[in-house]
Amino acid sequence: MRSADGRYKGRRSRGGMTPGQIGVTAVTVILAVLLMTMKVNSQWCGQTCGEQLYEAVFVTEDWS
Repeated sequence: MRSADGRYKGRRSRGGMTPGQIGVTAVTVILAVLLMTMKVNSQWCGQTCGEQLYEAVFVTEDWS
């Protein structure tokens, strides 16, 4: 668009989220769901969230 003085002002930005913001939001939502799941599971099985994470990463060692 041209302004009254005739100079091009550039493209107008559209509303919405940028790809970077979408990525950060997706990671945040995934981590929140994981944390809530671990919290509920800790009440059910008796292990704390830290114990569950340690067992899943170091004890189980099922990487294949």
